[in-house]
Amino acid sequence: MRFVNERYKEVVSSTLELIKVMPSENRDAKKQKANVVFENSQDLLSALPENDKPQWLKLLSQHAQHFANDATQPHVIMEFLVDNSSLIRGHEWAFESQVDTFDFDSIFEHYKSESRLPELFEEIIRLLELIQGSGDVDSVAMMNALGKVIATLKNSKNGSYFSLNGAWSFLISFLQNYMWTELSKLPVLGSAMEALRKTIEETNEEMYKVHAQVQKEVQTSVELQVKGLNKTNFNFISYDKSGKNLDISEQPKRISAAV
Repeated sequence: MRFVNERYKEVVSSTLELIKVMPSENRDAKKQKANVVFENSQDLLSALPENDKPQWLKLLSQHAQHFANDATQPHVIMEFLVDNSSLIRGHEWAFESQVDTFDFDSIFEHYKSESRLPELFEEIIRLLELIQGSGDVDSVAMMNALGKVIATLKNSKNGSYFSLNGAWSFLISFLQNYMWTELSKLPVLGSAMEALRKTIEETNEEMYKVHAQVQKEVQTSVELQVKGLNKTNFNFISYDKSGKNLDISEQPKRISAAV
C-alpha cells in the first residue's frame, strides 16, 4: 500500500504540473510534462492487479502518451484532465487481503476426473434403475428404497469429497443390510445382481486408489507450503465393500459374502 501511494502521489504531482503548463505556447515543455505523466502512470499501473486498475488511470496514461507523441491535439487532453481532475486527485486505494488457501475439493476433483469413478457410478445407477424397472420387484418398500438410493447417487456423484463418500457409504449399507438379502431371493435378477456386485467391487478399488492419491497430494502440498510442518496427518474417510469404515492405510478387502 505504501508503494502504491508513493507512485500515486507522483502521478497526481506530474498531472498538476501538466495542467499548469498546458495554457503556454511551449509545445515541447507540454510534451515533456505529458511524457512524465505517462511514465508515472505506467509505473503505477504496473504495480496494480488488473482488477484494481481504475479506468481514469488507464485513460490518463493513454492521453498523455498520445499527446507526447503528437498523436492528439492539446484540447483533447485538456478536456480529459478537466473532466477527471477530481477522480485523479481524490482516488482512495483499498485492496482486499488475499491469502492463498488449500483447495482440498479441487485436489479431489482432479484425481476423481482421472479415475474411473464417474463411469462406475453411472454404471451402478444404470444397474439399479434396471432392477427397479424390471417389474420383478413387488415390494413397495424396496421400490421406494431403490428410488431413494438412485436419487442420492445421482445427486452426489458429481459432488464434493464428503458428498461422494456419503453416497457410497449409504449405498454399501443399503446393499449389505437390506437389498442384497431381499433381492437375492429373486432368481430372475441373477445377472443384474452379479453385474452390480462386480461393479461395486471395481468401484471400491477405484475409491481406495483416489483417496490414497488425494491424501498423498494434500500432505505433500501442506508440508511444502507451510514451513514448520514436517509431518502432517490427514485422516480420510474410506469404506470397504462391506460398509466398514477403513483407515486409508488399510488395503481394501474383497467383497463380503453378504454382498
